[in-house]
Amino acid sequence: MQYILVGFAFYFVMVSLITIFYYFYTRTATSGNYSNMLLGNRSVSYILTAFSAHASDMSDWLFMAFPAALYSLGMVSAWIAIGLILGMLASWQFVAPQLRKATEKLDAITLSSYFEKRFKDDSGIIRLISALMSVLFFAVYIAAGLKGLGFLCEAVFGIPYIFGIILGLSCAILFITFGGYKALAWVDLFQALFLLLIIIIVPFYAYLHVGGWSNIVSAAHDKNIPLNFFPSTNLGLLNTIFLSISWGVGYFGTPHILTKFMGISDVKEINKAKYVGMVWQVCVLTLAGLTGLIGIAYFPHILANKELIFVEIVKDLFSSLAAGFILSAVAGATLSVITAQILVLISVLIEDLYKYILRPRATEKELIFVYRLFVFIIAIMSFYVSLEKSTTIQQLVQYAWMGFACTFSPLVLLSLHGNYINKYGAIACVSVGALVAMVWQIYFKNIFLTSFGLDIPSVIAAFILSIAFAYFVSYLTRTR
Repeated sequence: MQYILVGFAFYFVMVSLITIFYYFYTRTATSGNYSNMLLGNRSVSYILTAFSAHASDMSDWLFMAFPAALYSLGMVSAWIAIGLILGMLASWQFVAPQLRKATEKLDAITLSSYFEKRFKDDSGIIRLISALMSVLFFAVYIAAGLKGLGFLCEAVFGIPYIFGIILGLSCAILFITFGGYKALAWVDLFQALFLLLIIIIVPFYAYLHVGGWSNIVSAAHDKNIPLNFFPSTNLGLLNTIFLSISWGVGYFGTPHILTKFMGISDVKEINKAKYVGMVWQVCVLTLAGLTGLIGIAYFPHILANKELIFVEIVKDLFSSLAAGFILSAVAGATLSVITAQILVLISVLIEDLYKYILRPRATEKELIFVYRLFVFIIAIMSFYVSLEKSTTIQQLVQYAWMGFACTFSPLVLLSLHGNYINKYGAIACVSVGALVAMVWQIYFKNIFLTSFGLDIPSVIAAFILSIAFAYFVSYLTRTR
């Protein structure tokens, strides 16, 4: 056990040193500038942007939920990865450069403020709705990461679930309070390279251990887990494509990834960042999925908690010291995402609620104080959400991801490509998207599933309805 702790300690010492260095650097170089804390003064290099954008996307979901999906359902779950890869590529191509230029021109550092300035909404409705939805979905998303840390500490160290959550929150508070945007970007770079190394090593040795692909196929057959990439029916294929699309378009509206595009130093460097980031994403998703398939043959019986497949393989296959180093990658990946999400949520709370409603003329010193105060408020809120153990990491991540996609993705695309939509259409777009995110799964999804066999995700419905309402309302109010 003590050797595993050494491995974990190595990771946290490294990222803490990076954070402490940047705390003193930004304090002397920028005098604790508030804008630098939230967006790095839009001066981040393309290398940092590439790895930060992708590392802040892949949390414990990569090591726990995604391998569990292939381990449980077989090869068809790989369509999730295809959707994510195509969606991120499209986001780099059709969102990143346009959003970077637009937000700098409008002096906006949150999606909410960007929407308000882009559509000249002096009523504040777009900003308020966007901010409230961000708070809701980020609370769920952060809770998913904390659950992963809780399960990890429970499985590895045998400590209570709740203490794993507290440990994760404590580290996140340290990194955000004393680091800021640029420090987290450097931590993400370290984490992304470390994660890539780990995700190569584990499936390689596990694959050798199970004796090759033929043994995986044999085990899958015995456990009745299909390894067909394409579903057996046309309807099944359509539903699978729907699922893949729904995950992919989430990148168009996920704030903690979009802010990475906004912080790059030069819009001309985005193309370089795209290639670096996409190569990394394809590698880690492929290898994480392979780990799930290997697990079918690795374990003679189905695991009680399928989301611990990566953890159990590492504990069984490697020495305690090596396992500590490897499993720190899971904790690190989770912390990268949690810190990125908390940082964006803080910017929403300050820019769109505190400054906008309470203190429009707040000083830099006051904003820095409020920034650090909100870190603790968000930590407490996320702590209580994560205490519910009955929901899985996959369920929480999917709810938050689809929520962001429904609420923001349609309006992000409409705002960057075309000028027909006015502020009334924009309000309708974000309102309908938010409403669909909250009610579709509960009231409407089963109607289509039982009547027609169509498993239509909320994102597909939100895109159709949000865009339709945006154009219709804009048409009705075009003379105003």
